[in-house]
Amino acid sequence: MRRLAIVNPRSGTLSDSMLPRLLEQLREVASDVVFTEHAGHARRIVSGAAAHEGVLVVGGDGTVLEAINGLDLGRQCLGIVPTGRGNSLARDAAVHPEAFALGHIRQGRRARIDLIDLRFEDQSGTHHQCLAASTVAVGYPARVVTVASARFRGLGSLAYGAAAACIRPVTIRVRRQLDDEVPTEGTLTGLIINNTRHLANFVGLPAASCRDGRLDVMEMRVGAIRQCLHNLSALSNLQCYTPAAVRTASAVRLDFERPQELLVDGELFANVVHVHAAVKASALDLVHGWTS
Repeated sequence: MRRLAIVNPRSGTLSDSMLPRLLEQLREVASDVVFTEHAGHARRIVSGAAAHEGVLVVGGDGTVLEAINGLDLGRQCLGIVPTGRGNSLARDAAVHPEAFALGHIRQGRRARIDLIDLRFEDQSGTHHQCLAASTVAVGYPARVVTVASARFRGLGSLAYGAAAACIRPVTIRVRRQLDDEVPTEGTLTGLIINNTRHLANFVGLPAASCRDGRLDVMEMRVGAIRQCLHNLSALSNLQCYTPAAVRTASAVRLDFERPQELLVDGELFANVVHVHAAVKASALDLVHGWTS
């Protein structure tokens, strides 16, 4: 198989010291290696990679997001060498850390997983569309990522935990509809639409699966103390306290009273007023490390 490796040199945990060794290993499994130079570059590279049957992404969730939206999903497979701060999809696929990923890429085990078909509108009336692999969220989770990127980037995988400890939940008003149910309106502190078990680098939805043809929807309506307990429960992997309600759906529609910041696989989009997310079942051919 002819593979293209795309390396994001600015991803969260990729250091200058580890790059030469990683490049040497990549050249053993990839026909070509290309570095990204700016935001959006990975998608452009993949869109022009028709001669390759496989694409390897060396980066975090944001780089994976770009690559997926450039892939020929019917013909090309994706492998991940995780070097981001969160690595949600890589953790779910059991290809984390990067040494495990390279071993599984050599073995070549593949499975088809679901994606999120996401459409959203911002305050200016501009419509956006993309495929997401792991997390779509508003409210508290989006704020955590904003603060982690702005204040704690140097902490690597610890950035999200540090940011979560600094933020108090704030209510937002949202009208939401799951599948064909009657829409409901009310206040929440956060809402997460997830395809994976992982939220960044911790298990946030332990019952979720990216191979079940469903989206897991978590509605958060908690104050600072309960949110802190929830964070500790998830970060410790004890899963002993979950105050949020979690349901499954094949499609979710959200309308916000005021524009919100939307989190999509580690990337942030400002002033969003409407979101529609639907599961795209068995859409992506992914190199994995699952035992079954």
